Amino acid sequence: MAAIDNGMISNILNATTPTGAAGIPGTFTNLATSAMKLRLNLSASTASAAGTEIANGTGYSAGGFTSLGASTASSSGGAVGVPLTTQSATATATWSIVSLDLTSSAAVRAWFGNFTGQPIAVAIGNTFQITGGSGAAAGIQISLT
Repeated sequence: MAAIDNGMISNILNATTPTGAAGIPGTFTNLATSAMKLRLNLSASTASAAGTEIANGTGYSAGGFTSLGASTASSSGGAVGVPLTTQSATATATWSIVSLDLTSSAAVRAWFGNFTGQPIAVAIGNTFQITGGSGAAAGIQISLT
């Protein structure tokens, strides 16, 4: 199963099946008009709910990282790499990072993932970083395969 929020699954299915009036595909829920966020959590995310967000730190604020950069679009069904721009945050409280959520600026959650080897302990004053890049060079790969 792909790591996609249940609400987003319904959005995709409704937009690509004859669920609208007269059998015309339904509309897709708007994810918002401003940049997406990458949210870090201290508990596991599931298809039903986001994990509990970590405390703010230097370079990280409520809702997540926001300057992700424009990821390279998927072509031929390939994965999308997130983020394009490397994201770093210094812990001002002890973090125990378990999962992440990719959300809209309006907090509509699209994707989630639990980190391999979690929890990732980040002591006060230490920095947590997610490598940015195009496609496979990015620290996180999102795909439906």
